[in-house]
Amino acid sequence: MFTPMTPARNRQPFKSDYVSAVGRATLCFTLCEWNVVYCCERIQPGTLQRIVGDELTAGRIAKRFVNLVSRMSNSAESTELLAVANRFSDLVTLRNRIIHGKPCTGPNGEARLSSTGVLEVPELEAAADSFAECSDEANRLLHGFLSTYSPQR
Repeated sequence: MFTPMTPARNRQPFKSDYVSAVGRATLCFTLCEWNVVYCCERIQPGTLQRIVGDELTAGRIAKRFVNLVSRMSNSAESTELLAVANRFSDLVTLRNRIIHGKPCTGPNGEARLSSTGVLEVPELEAAADSFAECSDEANRLLHGFLSTYSPQR
C-alpha cells in the first residue's frame, strides 16, 4: 500500500486561515447547541435522552426549545429564555449556510464555501461571535435561573 508523503487533507485547496474560521464557527455553534440542549433538559427532564436518541437536527432542537420555553410561566427569566430560543432558531439558518455550503472559488481566486453567497473569513468570524454570544446567554440562564427551576407537573 502506497502512503503519500503529504496527507490528503493537506492537499485540499483551503488555506489555514479559512479552515480555522470555518472550524471556529462550527465549534462555537456546537457549544451553543449543547447549551440549548441542556436548557431543554432542565425545563423538561428526559428531553436530552430524546434529543440524542432521535438524533434531532439543530432545526428540530431549536423548535423544541422554543416550544418548551413558550409553555413556561411568564417571568423576566422566561422572557430572556425565549429571546435566546428565538435567537438560536435564527442562528440555525446561518449554521446551515456554513455546514451545508458548497465548495467554490471566491472572487479572490481562493477556495471558499458558498450558499446564498460566498462565505469569507469576516462573515465566518461574525457567525462564530453570534454563536458564542447566544451560547453565553444560554449558559448564563442554564447555570442561573434554570439551576433552581422546577418543572411544573
